[in-house]
Amino acid sequence: MQNKSEINEPLLWKNFLEGDLHSLSGIYLNNVNTLYDFGCKFTVDKNLVKDCIQDIFITFIQTRTRLSDIQHVKGYLLKSLKRKIFMESIKRNKFEEIIESGDYRFEIEFQNFNTFENENDIHSLKRHEVQSAIQTLTNRQKEALYLRFNLGLNHKEIAQVLHLNEQSSRALVFRAIQKIRDVMHLDKKHIKNI
Repeated sequence: MQNKSEINEPLLWKNFLEGDLHSLSGIYLNNVNTLYDFGCKFTVDKNLVKDCIQDIFITFIQTRTRLSDIQHVKGYLLKSLKRKIFMESIKRNKFEEIIESGDYRFEIEFQNFNTFENENDIHSLKRHEVQSAIQTLTNRQKEALYLRFNLGLNHKEIAQVLHLNEQSSRALVFRAIQKIRDVMHLDKKHIKNI
């Protein structure tokens, strides 16, 4: 069996659209853990997350002939799951308003701080100090950082998940990192280049 990094998801998606359900199975197996972890950032109801993951894949099967070819499968899956969780958690007519306002729960804890761009001194910081700085971010900023640094999505994929354009995605990530820098600078004046 191929490693996750070797799987060509756009090709699997195309094969699925042409009727190969085993291809969708490959996409599911390659992404289910990431989807589950991502879904748990929005709700503490783990069963809801599991149900929503199953539901989106069932919906893909049921609507296969109406789906389009996509290049960023992971981003599409994350966006679909997020939408499904929100739709199950709140009234449908409030969905777009909540997405745009960023007024939703999103909790993160970064495991690998060395992924921050231009963050050479981050290793010298205590984990709880960085986590405290992260907690000052908006939920939308936390989500953008999670997508960028924990899941490795590019700005185009982040934009897709967050309903933004690519430029806004870049700005959101930049502002989040800048806010962490500012908070850490206020708390630890001896840290120069976080």
